[in-house]
Amino acid sequence: MSVDDEFERLVAGLVPQPATRHGWIAVVLTPVASASALAGLCAMSGVNCTVVPSTTGAVAARELPPPDDPFAALVTDVPPAAEELAATLSRLTHTEVLLLVARLGTDHDGETAGQLTAHRYAAGEAAGEVPPGLALASADGVVEDLLLGQVALADVPGGEDTGQIPRWKAARMFTRGLKKRKP
Repeated sequence: MSVDDEFERLVAGLVPQPATRHGWIAVVLTPVASASALAGLCAMSGVNCTVVPSTTGAVAARELPPPDDPFAALVTDVPPAAEELAATLSRLTHTEVLLLVARLGTDHDGETAGQLTAHRYAAGEAAGEVPPGLALASADGVVEDLLLGQVALADVPGGEDTGQIPRWKAARMFTRGLKKRKP
């Protein structure tokens, strides 16, 4: 085994690798009451995510691939795709949003291990870190289920994949969602 191979093997052991039932996910909590309105807005704006209804406001989520570079996970706690989603949603909704990023995998004993971070975004910019436990305490149970990998994003009842919504339907969802004001 070459020195480079040995180094790669050691570095790979530093970062928990996603298990088959877990992975990396970005969840953006919004104050938008209607999941339909948020899904329509995202679809019209070209934001690809899955919008999920919740009792605390519509939630936009995206599964994230682990970085190719194992050092990237060590030096940053917000992957670029997650940061882009939160920044875009804060601009589109003209409100502050909360980004939660979960990086789950399995440790050497086969137990779930990982990291959860929470960050505020306002007007397209990062506005500070928030204790993840505090963020989860005020969120709907579906958010925790998504972050912990207990439910797959595609399996959440009422979830809308914004990349699959035609523009005409997105406009209808947005206007109807604004009228209903319900999750």
